[in-house]
Amino acid sequence: MAAHRRHKKIFKQAKGFRGKRKNVFKLAKNAVMKAGQNAYRGRKLKKRTFHQLWVLRINNACREHGLKYSRFIYGLELAGIEINRKMLSELAISEPDVFKEIVEKAKAALPPEGQAPDIGKPKKAEPKAEKKTAKKPKAEKPVEDSESAESASDDTAEPSDDAVETEHTPSPEEETKE
Repeated sequence: MAAHRRHKKIFKQAKGFRGKRKNVFKLAKNAVMKAGQNAYRGRKLKKRTFHQLWVLRINNACREHGLKYSRFIYGLELAGIEINRKMLSELAISEPDVFKEIVEKAKAALPPEGQAPDIGKPKKAEPKAEKKTAKKPKAEKPVEDSESAESASDDTAEPSDDAVETEHTPSPEEETKE
């Protein structure tokens, strides 16, 4: 009975398949598994495809008003208008007057072409930062200078900042390396 129910469930999912894939359990089971994989992948592709469609529609509508898609989106960001591409696409198709107002607001917020909004002049080239190495520095043993030895032996004189040396205590990791 349980096997019959499992088979019925698979055959119900395989309904409409061609050939033996709809009525031979072994083939139907494989076909249903593969269909499930394709459906999962298809749900992801569908989102990607619709996003591309919305971008194309918005780009076409923006160009009618003399603006590129990328500049339009940048202008929306600068103007503080938060509206998704799906709604922009729908507005471009069904409400061209409203879309035109949005484009005008985005145009007004845009800086002149090739110029950043927050900086009036182009940036100066900054020197590249040095790359840090992943190696740990080796522990160095403190070496006493003759000056520091003399000043340390003299109790009455105060040692200068150059003469004071701190003793390095190696960490447990450094001790195991040595």
